[in-house]
Amino acid sequence: MKREIEREVRLPAFDLGIGDLELLWVRMTELFDSSEKIQAVISLSFPSEKLPFDSIEELKNYGQLRGRVSEFKLKLSQKNRSISLASGSLFSNVSTLTVEADSDVWCAGAIEAAMRVIRQNKVWFSLLTRVPFTLIFAFLAFAPLAKVWPFSEFPNIPLPAFLSWIVMAVMFGFFSFNKKKLLPTATITFTQELGFIRRYGSELGLALGLLALLLSIYMWMFPYGG
Repeated sequence: MKREIEREVRLPAFDLGIGDLELLWVRMTELFDSSEKIQAVISLSFPSEKLPFDSIEELKNYGQLRGRVSEFKLKLSQKNRSISLASGSLFSNVSTLTVEADSDVWCAGAIEAAMRVIRQNKVWFSLLTRVPFTLIFAFLAFAPLAKVWPFSEFPNIPLPAFLSWIVMAVMFGFFSFNKKKLLPTATITFTQELGFIRRYGSELGLALGLLALLLSIYMWMFPYGG
């Protein structure tokens, strides 16, 4: 009987420079028998095109990659063994590492080899990528209706608390619809943008949004200044 094992791991949010990507590719390649052919692909997805590469050398020699990419897939396979790393998709902002083989030991070693590089490049907002912004936004958007429905008129809510609710709903909506851009779970950075705003635009937007959110929560809890 042919044994087939598949393991999938949800990855923390990370950012790889070109050197880190090369290191990850080397670690993944070392898992296979070098004397036999290895099927390999690096697929990068941009808004207007998709670029497939057969090796890290081909990618490095391409010379036209700028900025960063947040949609990509790396895959190596040989016979009945494979390892692939995929960034979050349109419907799921979760990056995954998938290994397939006929051996538990090989699967465990493959996961550890890749995770060692990923952990070294984890980004500071990794935990925020697990926050269910869409669910919270829906709750905040309809929360007042739950209070109004049994009564004939809107309950008496202090103006600061009402304004803070509006801000919280707007901010969670903002994070919900822009989560993939503000909180990418996986990125490869090829070149650093020249301007400070262009380089850290997403991080600045995230920081300002979190600040506004914290202030609105404070106003909701202490509408008259505590």
